[in-house]
Parts: sequence; C-alpha cells; structure tokens
Amino acid sequence: MAGLDHAVIVARDLGALSAEFEALGFLLTPTAQHPWGTANRLAQFEGRNFLELLTIDRPELVARDPATVPEGPFSFGRHAARFLAEREGFTMLALQTADSAADLLRWRAAGLVTYEPFRFERQAALPDGSVATVAFSLAFTTHPLLPDLVFFTCLQHAPEHFWKPAYQSHPNGATELVEVSIAVREPHRLASFLAGLTGSECRARGDGIECDVGPHRIVFTPSSADASRDGVTLSIRVPHESPLRGRRSRAGGVILHGV
Repeated sequence: MAGLDHAVIVARDLGALSAEFEALGFLLTPTAQHPWGTANRLAQFEGRNFLELLTIDRPELVARDPATVPEGPFSFGRHAARFLAEREGFTMLALQTADSAADLLRWRAAGLVTYEPFRFERQAALPDGSVATVAFSLAFTTHPLLPDLVFFTCLQHAPEHFWKPAYQSHPNGATELVEVSIAVREPHRLASFLAGLTGSECRARGDGIECDVGPHRIVFTPSSADASRDGVTLSIRVPHESPLRGRRSRAGGVILHGV
C-alpha cells in the first residue's frame, strides 16, 4: 500500500461536526453527496490524504441498498446507519492503492473477508464554482473482532478534480495524516489481519502492534478497562507553532494529535 488515504468520521449532524473541526483550525470543502444517501465534507492535506466527515442526509436512499454479505456488495450507507444507531466517531479507514482489484485478490489469498469490487461517481464542487465528476474504485475488508470498523482501499480515477490546493491551507497548518491508532481488545490476535491488510510485517509497539503503510502507520493498542477512554487517535503532521502541535484534542469522538 502506498499510504493512508483517509479516515472516515461519522455524525448525525454534519454541521455540528464541521463546526468542531473548523474551530480546531481545519478548512473544509463544501458539502458533497454520495449516490447512496450520505453526505460529506473533507479536510484535505498537502500530503495527499484527508479526513472525511460524513453523515446520512437521505435515509431513504440508504434503505434501498442491499444488506452487506461477505463476497457480495458492501453497503457504505447501511454501515454508517448501523454505526450511528449506537454512537458517533471513527468507523472507516481507507488506504491508497494503484489497483483495487489486485487488493481484493491479495486479501482473499491472505484469508481476509472481502466483498464485491465497487466503483462509484459523484459531483465535486471546485473552488471556482464549477462542478466536476470524480470517480473511485473501492475494495472492502472487515474482521469479526472489529464489528464497528471497515477497511478499504481507494483508487481515484480523476485526481485532478478531487485534490483542491485552495482547500489545503489550514489555519492550524495541518499537512498530512501520518498515523491512525485504534484501541482494540487483544491487538495481537489481529496481527495476521493487519499484516494481510497492509502487505507489510507487523511489529510490537508497547503492548500493541503496528504496521507501516507506505510512509504512514496503523497501530492497534490495547483497549483500556475504562471503556469511556477507548477510541481512535489520528496523528496529523503540523508545523511546530501550530495550536495542534503536541495537543490531544477531541473532535467528533476522535482524538486529534498534532505531531
């Protein structure tokens, strides 16, 4: 894998979640809609990855999606709806890829749960007010010990319309998502999954494990006895003088750590 592509954070109120991130110094793209009933805003980074803030804005479209079954279609919207029925926060992690079809084959060979290849298009608002079509090919995988999480690879077919430098100059100086740390039960039981997901060897990190994803990292740490402290930490590269530098700020139920 070439690196981390984006982390998905879901909430019932996209406006309120957006306001949280804007208060922390992130510049967000205009609201866009997916064809299956969700809407998003993005915090794009110069390092060519991003945070996706997501909500369900047309539940009637989500309800039309077929149920997710292994080797069948994966319902992005239904997963978000199920997650939001219980909580808000981080629920999906995307990795960069040059070939999503090859990812599926490699994951299947490694014994990972997979789903049908998936491609979709949506309209994107450009900074000059025009609209362009962006398209993506996705490959999904899940693990039974991580029922609330989904991992996928994302291949962009029109990157010249997706990446918008005008939206990448954040007041807090954020330039790149460099690490995702996820609190899980018994992280060492997930070592083979993480290695199969990333295509790289895992190594110990304290009581947890980590794998490289290109220049970035995914870390599984032991969840604490106090369930209220469990969660996900997104480490974001910022300038030394950034207000996020060295801080662990909560937004959307996720810890944002400036490094």
